[in-house]
Amino acid sequence: MKLIRPTTITDTMLTSSSTGINPASDPTKWLDLGPTNRWAMFDDRVGTAATRTGSLQVVLVPGAIDAVALIDTDAESATVTLTVDGVTTYDRTQSFNLGGNAIDNWFSWFFEPIGRKSSLLFLDVPVYANGVVSVTIVRDNPADTVSCGTLIVGRQFSIGETEHGADIGIIDYSRKEADQFGVVSVVERAFAKRMTARVVMQTDAVDDVHRNLATLRATPVLWIGSETFESLTVFGFYKEFSIDLAYPTVSYCSLTIEGLT
Repeated sequence: MKLIRPTTITDTMLTSSSTGINPASDPTKWLDLGPTNRWAMFDDRVGTAATRTGSLQVVLVPGAIDAVALIDTDAESATVTLTVDGVTTYDRTQSFNLGGNAIDNWFSWFFEPIGRKSSLLFLDVPVYANGVVSVTIVRDNPADTVSCGTLIVGRQFSIGETEHGADIGIIDYSRKEADQFGVVSVVERAFAKRMTARVVMQTDAVDDVHRNLATLRATPVLWIGSETFESLTVFGFYKEFSIDLAYPTVSYCSLTIEGLT
């Protein structure tokens, strides 16, 4: 189990009926309309997205980071580069067209829909304090729209190894109601991912893990239960955690994670 604490990059669209009022010093007179398109990928919601036709490129100077993640993204591929003093020290491209079931027969090859991932993880970025990170997200067809729900850059922290038996699902905020005649009306709303997992960790790391998790109690982070399964990647908060100091050298940390909509 790893987690990535994002570097803060925010901007929002505000409106007020009064002029000459600073939203930072007098926020009650302003209405937060959410992020602008340019900044939508950096807010604390997965459901808001930055969009652009053909391709979308972001250049950041985030300081010392070692991970980049794209969540809820609709595109064909993404490239992350890191440049230090004009020299490219990291350049990696990954494809979103790697999801779905394994193709094991000709019928599936021709007729099954192409599996598509919605998230990509770049967890091998070298650490440089003065590095310039460039993220380019593209569609094969220049006329198609690229959509990126969340772009995360930050530092990784490893808790331990996720055990088999993790429980995953979603929290659905849609409304389903039946009237007196049994007719059901459905209002589709957003949903959030959830995950419950137990992690094997070294006992001598208990204090460090406990301290770091406590500091993140009100901070949305990216939880990576496994790099193999996209469904075990959740951007959100832990609802609760507990650490079992089971043995002199091995302990267990149980976490319940709730994602953001």
